[in-house]
Amino acid sequence: MFSAERPDDAEATKRVTLRENLDQDNAFELTAKDRSYDKQYFLMYKRRLEILKERTLKECQRRWDDHFTLNGKHVEMRKKVLDIQGNEPVWVIGSVYCEMKYKPNILEEVINDVYGAPDLTKSYTDPEGSDEIMLEDESGRVLLVGENIRATPFVTGAVIGVLGMEADAGTFQVLDICYPAALPQKSLRLSVPNGSKKKKIAFVSGLGINTTSPGNLLKLQLLQEYLMGRLGPVDEASQIGKLIICGDSLSFTFDEGSSGELVNCLETFGDFLSNVLQSIPVALMPGASDPTNKSLPQERFHKALFQKSLKDHFEEINRNILDLVTNPYRFHIEGLEILALAGQSINDLCKYVIPAQGSSQDQDTLEHRLDLMECTMKWQNIIPTAPDTLWSYPYSDASPFVLDEWPHVYVVGNQPSYGSRDLEMHGKKVRLISVPKYSLSGNVVLFDPATFETEIINIEV
Repeated sequence: MFSAERPDDAEATKRVTLRENLDQDNAFELTAKDRSYDKQYFLMYKRRLEILKERTLKECQRRWDDHFTLNGKHVEMRKKVLDIQGNEPVWVIGSVYCEMKYKPNILEEVINDVYGAPDLTKSYTDPEGSDEIMLEDESGRVLLVGENIRATPFVTGAVIGVLGMEADAGTFQVLDICYPAALPQKSLRLSVPNGSKKKKIAFVSGLGINTTSPGNLLKLQLLQEYLMGRLGPVDEASQIGKLIICGDSLSFTFDEGSSGELVNCLETFGDFLSNVLQSIPVALMPGASDPTNKSLPQERFHKALFQKSLKDHFEEINRNILDLVTNPYRFHIEGLEILALAGQSINDLCKYVIPAQGSSQDQDTLEHRLDLMECTMKWQNIIPTAPDTLWSYPYSDASPFVLDEWPHVYVVGNQPSYGSRDLEMHGKKVRLISVPKYSLSGNVVLFDPATFETEIINIEV
């Protein structure tokens, strides 16, 4: 309900409500007793390859069956990458590994005493062309070469099938690429009664709360006023049934003496939430700059971080009002499966494929970002570069970053700009949405779950 005490309101305006399932299992949640960091990452690599290799095998067999020929020769399957030999056309499945000049190396960081320092690298690529892309499995690695390799985005962790033949010893000329077989997708159950009020979900990311920046605080205040219906048309704001905050809500430097600034930022954030929650339900996701674990998946904000004014909202009965969620976060709302991330994965993928500064090629663009979002759906792995260049929990018998089904909507926060695209794969459609940092853009993304329409609300200071 909006406040009925506003002098220019004859009566309160009722906000729409959204149907949401809050009881579904969360594969990204790790309770304190479940977190054990004494395992080797080999098990995580092995499990990921096992799952995706089986799916890729089905698609490879469909495309390159026993009757498939290349230059008049029958194409054969090789079970291991080290079985590739001779000038015979074959196909093989493995995991991509990228050897790149500027890719971080944890051992070197520890030796140089810079481990844990902020990552200022813009790109892992070498303008001189020394980077190498390899295919690996349990047996070893083979170097991939050819036009297909130069024209296709490849990152460490993606599992693919490649068709071609050995060029030189230890190198494989790639002629075609195959991705895992199609995933299922829940059927859509949308209902739009005639004359009904529109329902929308608001996505915002990168609030970047910093109490030393007056402009930043003013932007936050204006967002609060908009969400509560005090800025702009009340009917427009009342159509928003839920706010999803996609990470990077706080902005401050973690160093000695920063605890006071953290307390101030959290107090400001708590005030913002307590005010907004009077009017609209909120799902709060952590991000790279927020005070929670840095390894993925990031667990929920701890309740103790917030002031007592939010205490009542932490009761289980009030989860439909304030839901502290993980990053990534998958939820079922208005008949849709929506997958949301705070952005670390796509930001890291860009460093693999965006040319280093000074290159004559195109630099980082919105289209690049949406292309990489598409790739993670095709690879069926939303965080393929973990644990190579992104910190990750060392899973041994699970692989939650590997998708079991495609979502209807895929949202990635903390991107340079807003973008939206429909991705069609094997007769199934996924809506991709890029959400910009609010502190820089002043943009809020509104999504209509009935029509799949998106729009941008720009709040300027």
